[in-house]
Amino acid sequence: MAFESFAQQFAELGGRRIFGVPGGGPSLELITQIEKNGGSFIATGHEAVAGLMAGAYARQTSQPAACVTIKGPGFMNLSPGLLCNSYEGYPCLSISEAYPPNESTGRRHKWLNHLSVASKFLRGTHGFSEEEGKVASLWHEAISECPGPVHLELVPHGETLHETSHASKPVTQNSWRQKVFQAAQPALLVGTWATRAVWCEKLAELKLPVFTTAAAKGALSEYLPHSAGICTGDGKPNTPEKTLLPKADLLICLGVRSGEMLSPDAPHACTLWFDAQGLHPSRVFPDNVHGAHGDELSDADAAELLDILKSKEWGLEEVAAAHEQLANTIKGWGDSPRDAMQLVSTALPGAAHIVDTGNFTVWAEHFLHVANHLDLTGTPNGRYLGAGLGYALGTALARAPKPSVLWIGDGGIRANLAELSLAVDLKLPLLVLVMRDGYFGSIRSRAKKLGWSQQPLTLPDHRLLRVTEAMGMATWDAPDVARLDAALKQWQHAGSPPALVEFHLAPEVYVDMTEQLR
Repeated sequence: MAFESFAQQFAELGGRRIFGVPGGGPSLELITQIEKNGGSFIATGHEAVAGLMAGAYARQTSQPAACVTIKGPGFMNLSPGLLCNSYEGYPCLSISEAYPPNESTGRRHKWLNHLSVASKFLRGTHGFSEEEGKVASLWHEAISECPGPVHLELVPHGETLHETSHASKPVTQNSWRQKVFQAAQPALLVGTWATRAVWCEKLAELKLPVFTTAAAKGALSEYLPHSAGICTGDGKPNTPEKTLLPKADLLICLGVRSGEMLSPDAPHACTLWFDAQGLHPSRVFPDNVHGAHGDELSDADAAELLDILKSKEWGLEEVAAAHEQLANTIKGWGDSPRDAMQLVSTALPGAAHIVDTGNFTVWAEHFLHVANHLDLTGTPNGRYLGAGLGYALGTALARAPKPSVLWIGDGGIRANLAELSLAVDLKLPLLVLVMRDGYFGSIRSRAKKLGWSQQPLTLPDHRLLRVTEAMGMATWDAPDVARLDAALKQWQHAGSPPALVEFHLAPEVYVDMTEQLR
């Protein structure tokens, strides 16, 4: 196989980036052809990071991005990145070497049935083909609602190995129109469908409270007066979902899927659920046991629904009061994640933010405001520890020369720390903010309450500043907000080089503060 046709098709679709750890056989041959057609390959230290970078890059650019590896252990290493992309709905093309079907030589070196490992979360698995339109077909499958990774084996197969069938649900009846017309104070909760839908711009025209799931954060600019913030189903009493939603007489959930909510229960006693037509079913998030899944709406029907809601006007004062109540709840604590997030957002307007997972993620949901969903990347559905670093590299590569900021804990940074050398090699304007409390903080709160051991949750000081400085990164220690402000100014003055800053959080106070949110 020479892969000329595949590489040409990839380039014609706008594909320019491929990430991974190649072997000396077909994968390297494919990379060679992609480079001949104007693409470029970036070698990662671990295959999972290649999958994460491809997912983040494709999401930012809306162009195909691929990750490639060898068969067997290479594919197994790649799989965590593909699973994370599936959790978050980030498309990518996954490519690996593989044994041909009905292998007759008896060779079993690096043997693995890839389909048995990953069929539950891949959108589809295909054999290699040089036919015209093959890459476009693969990419269409990857970006179909809801998006995710599609896998290609670098051996020909007579038929598709695995292709997930689309869900079939009855067409929605028109009864919803009457319920929406009759509502005096409806509220709206939108999921990730909104971030890819043609009707998304209509959200800004509404004059009623609009919530988003954490995964859809930024579908509506959070600087608009009717942006009510995040609804997870598990918010504490002073969060807007608890103080504001009870004032609505109807909640409309638009594209809110089971994996996007922490609680499976309906957020409101009177709720209408809607979702896209022909939804590509998620293998990791089946419908929850309470049956909270949406009836089908076409894009035209969804636009009509929003046009009806444009005639409703209420709740702007209530939204402002709800946000003020939440702010007052944590106002007494200084040097909090909120202070850091407000400082960074003010200093770096328009920056991309990537959030790993930890207690600071809960703070980011409420206090790291963004104007567009592409301004925030993370793992709100999967809470995949350490994945933020791979997503940060892919996002920074796509957004350069604009800055990107990775918010990550001292637990998450350990998983893929060595990959930060890529930021140096590629001269990425990436600022890594380590939210350091010395623990796996999000677990420690429960351990304290139940009297469980905290030793497994305790993280020693690994001298991150020394390690990353040796990689060639600029580094700063920021024990408080004042010194974080100084570090930001020095970073900008230096031209925004790859950098890491440790921001210190008081462990006991950090736990108490976060418990006010979730």
